[in-house]
Amino acid sequence: MAPKVIGPYRVLETLGSGGVGTVYRAIDRRTGEVAALKLLSTGPALDPRAARRLAREFETLQHMSHPNVVKVYDTGVFQGYPYLAMELVEGLTLRHYLALAEEDLASDAALARAISAHRHVGTTPVVGPAAEEDSDADEEDEDANSGVFNLAAFGEESPSEEYSGSDSFEEGPDRVRAWADLADEPDTPVSMSGELKLPFDLPIGDDKPVGTRPSESEIDRLNTPERIGRLKDAMLQLCEALAYIHGYGLIHRDLKPSNVMVDEDRTVRLMDFGLAKYISDDGAVTADGRLVGTFRYMAPEQILGEKLDTRTDLYSLGVILYELLAGRPPFEARTPYELWQKVLETEATPISTLNSRSDRVLSRVAHRLIRKEPDDRFQTAEEVYEALIE
Repeated sequence: MAPKVIGPYRVLETLGSGGVGTVYRAIDRRTGEVAALKLLSTGPALDPRAARRLAREFETLQHMSHPNVVKVYDTGVFQGYPYLAMELVEGLTLRHYLALAEEDLASDAALARAISAHRHVGTTPVVGPAAEEDSDADEEDEDANSGVFNLAAFGEESPSEEYSGSDSFEEGPDRVRAWADLADEPDTPVSMSGELKLPFDLPIGDDKPVGTRPSESEIDRLNTPERIGRLKDAMLQLCEALAYIHGYGLIHRDLKPSNVMVDEDRTVRLMDFGLAKYISDDGAVTADGRLVGTFRYMAPEQILGEKLDTRTDLYSLGVILYELLAGRPPFEARTPYELWQKVLETEATPISTLNSRSDRVLSRVAHRLIRKEPDDRFQTAEEVYEALIE
């Protein structure tokens, strides 16, 4: 059962839950602002590393402001549960957005209805911080005009009628870290060849054999002019988001389609900065020897544990673009080690071989982004942007 109150936030509904916590739609009783609120699990599911990542995400984003980067509002600990409040994005992941039929994009109202429909059938991933890919959503009222859940009514409620400031919570990333330190136990050292802690994304449609080529009907869907236009626009916005965070010396380190959201205004948001690092702080591997990121999107230097820079994010961008053009990732495997071997030692199949009608400009950009050596890739997100608009 969802709590009614989490610190200064009143819970409106559960958006979804996963292994490390639950995401709620909530309202800040101090301001009346609606937010996505992630509450980490405790007890057997307690994960101090997740708490530290939550604190890092808040500190990373608290001073940033860009239309294509998600905003964070608050973090703290409520009755022993770390939480993070951030902008609630009503939308779809990049992959879901590009899979919409053309009639769903005919107007803003049609897109809003499609977003609402995805939420109601539980196929839209949670639009909050570090959420799981699959989740269920509770039933909601719909706005009679747009067919999408309307948050305006909650914003009009009095922000102070329930809030007295006396709840058992402590604000700030330092309080979250203090909780993590108290809860933490030393990790057993894990080598690169030992137990693996990261998500290993199998190819889309795990029932398909590795190396399966898209069918003619799939190629037709991949190449509709409307879809290619959506893809290009989303990539341009994502480049702007990356240029912004890279300008701060920040590497996202976990760029993938499920961390890119598109709202009903077709605005792209870069999400989930729990693994982000400043270039001056760290390399690819954490202090206990674990890789961070998602295997399918890791650059060669990330796999090898070398020091990373912003070009590592550009490699991940290239993997995203490749798979959205070709219908499958550039490298596929059934085990992480086989995948790493391919990333390090083989060249990706030309997109034109898999999809003979693929957009030539986008394909060239994708192939350059996934080159093995960082020096051979585009060097900045701004360069990628310029190449995309040629």
